[in-house]
Amino acid sequence: MSVGGTVQGFDSYRVVVADSHEIVREGLANRLEDACDVNVVGEAGDGYTTIKVCRTENPDLLVMDLSLVRPSGLDTFRRLRETKPEMKIIVMSSDASPLEAFQTISLGAVSFLPKCAKSSHFVNAVNAAMLGYCCIPEVFMPEFLELRKNAARNGNIFGLSAREVEILVACANGLKSKEVAGQLDISVRTVETHRNSIYRKTNCRDLNKLLHMITDESALTPSST
Repeated sequence: MSVGGTVQGFDSYRVVVADSHEIVREGLANRLEDACDVNVVGEAGDGYTTIKVCRTENPDLLVMDLSLVRPSGLDTFRRLRETKPEMKIIVMSSDASPLEAFQTISLGAVSFLPKCAKSSHFVNAVNAAMLGYCCIPEVFMPEFLELRKNAARNGNIFGLSAREVEILVACANGLKSKEVAGQLDISVRTVETHRNSIYRKTNCRDLNKLLHMITDESALTPSST
């Protein structure tokens, strides 16, 4: 397979393209049909339509934007992974990051691309998916591998300790530091120290968002330290 070339023998490969912008959907669909020799059997502009089209058209591959709404791209992704586990999914994102790539790949995406990637990169990702390979931006690899090491070593991608996970869950559920201290039989100062450590490790001060993030990523398994 040459760069940007066509994989032979996949002319019956069925693809759905989902993006909230019609011009993006049509442009990507046309490019993939021309360059990959696949059949784009459906397009969708929101989450519910994406789910419906995938159910009715039974595609081999879905190329979807993570910023879909009604429901969110992540919710759409999760529902389709549950109901159509055999379907491959390539995720694209406007706010692409190594963390987002790691999360979506961990949840079952076959590839992750920034939405600003060249059309040839999408062609390569589709060709790779048809052959059973995964694609992520090369520049993401160092941090991607570090996240993977954290998950293997600590049980969660951020390297949170067992105590930090307990405090994260308690605070995200609305408890104040004093209440958390009483519940865990530790000092308020210790709670604040752990909260600061959580902020430092995750670079996120929204505890509800953080809890949702690592729960979706199935990484809320505390380390023993």
